Amino acid sequence: MGPGDDSELVRQIRDALTCLYDHAHLQRHPLAELLVPSQAVVTRTRAQELRRILLDAIEVLNPGDNVPIRAMERRPYAILYGLYVEGRRWEEVAASLSIGGRQLRRDRATALRALASILRDRYLAIPATGALPWGEEPLRLESERLAQQRDAVDLGTLVDELLPLLEGMARKRGVRLLSHVKPGLPRPHVNRTLMRQILIGLASPALTALPLARLAFEAWPSDMAVGIGLDLEYRQQDLQAGTGLAALDLRAVETLTATVGGRLLKEPLTDHEERVWVLLPLREETVVLVVDDNEELFELFQRYAVGQAYRLVHAASADQALNLIQSVKPDIITLDLMMPNRDGWEFLRALRSNRASVSIPVIVCSVLEEPELALSLGAQVCLKKPVEQADLLQALAEAKTMVWAEEARRGLPAHSPVPQSL
Repeated sequence: MGPGDDSELVRQIRDALTCLYDHAHLQRHPLAELLVPSQAVVTRTRAQELRRILLDAIEVLNPGDNVPIRAMERRPYAILYGLYVEGRRWEEVAASLSIGGRQLRRDRATALRALASILRDRYLAIPATGALPWGEEPLRLESERLAQQRDAVDLGTLVDELLPLLEGMARKRGVRLLSHVKPGLPRPHVNRTLMRQILIGLASPALTALPLARLAFEAWPSDMAVGIGLDLEYRQQDLQAGTGLAALDLRAVETLTATVGGRLLKEPLTDHEERVWVLLPLREETVVLVVDDNEELFELFQRYAVGQAYRLVHAASADQALNLIQSVKPDIITLDLMMPNRDGWEFLRALRSNRASVSIPVIVCSVLEEPELALSLGAQVCLKKPVEQADLLQALAEAKTMVWAEEARRGLPAHSPVPQSL
């Protein structure tokens, strides 16, 4: 697709929007190749990132709530949002705008061209071929092909097999090579070849480029994830600014880690120790408890989450939600504040006073705007109703990161504060 070929870009955008919630289709869509560089998908799939880009671009067309719904300035946004985000029928969208079918098609074409212009302006620096920098494109394609074949991988055995490969490099540089990986760890479902290459991709450059005294493989389980990585101890006399993990180019490892659904993290331990590791999910599904007395909102959130790795459960009241927590074991809660009987404020206080639920991330979704009070009572994210799909998915992604970080904090050996993404 050449720099001026807007007709092809419009066609691809229309096709992607038609299948906005078809994860498999978006994952291999040409727009994903064009707009989603692999370094942007450490915590998401390419399909999720492409969906986010399209939704964000549609929001750029939103003239604001003060513009009447049937105003000409609002029509491009209303058409794209109605047809593709909400999935409404053509007749419904045309009727809501008081226009005929032919006019709707003409206005849709205008809206799609406007969307193409936004995407071209925002991503003009990306080569038209879709090629990724640093020669990562072949690596990503090959890793995605391998990632389709997954098994329950014994991480202890994997590390035991790697040690003989690394012993020569370690001995040559006077580095103590150790494994603290204990047997009986939970087995993540990943591609064994990719997992092996991820660990080699961490250990090999560390051994060759860093002033190490010791390199130890570490692994630890938690409820939702298992972590595996390297504990690095440096020779203090040779340690200089910029000679630690920051000096390593780990972008290829990030690409591999993303394809197995993991996250690459790093963490300082002391002034001469660091840790770099991969957090692998043991569950592919995140359970979201939607606490709201409005059944229609729950159905809307379900539509928003189509194609995402979330399972939504509904509670129509605070009491029902508190009763469900023990059996459902939600990872994330979305909460309405204005509910009959016990409201959201009472629910938050009850939630945070219970040891079993104190660490569950809460996303407040309400017409009320009391973010400071909500956050002080233990909520993590506040969204104003009506909630747009992009905002909900972004909030869920943030909450999911909190869940993983809490799991890491509980599962790691004694260490400094929660690690950060690379």
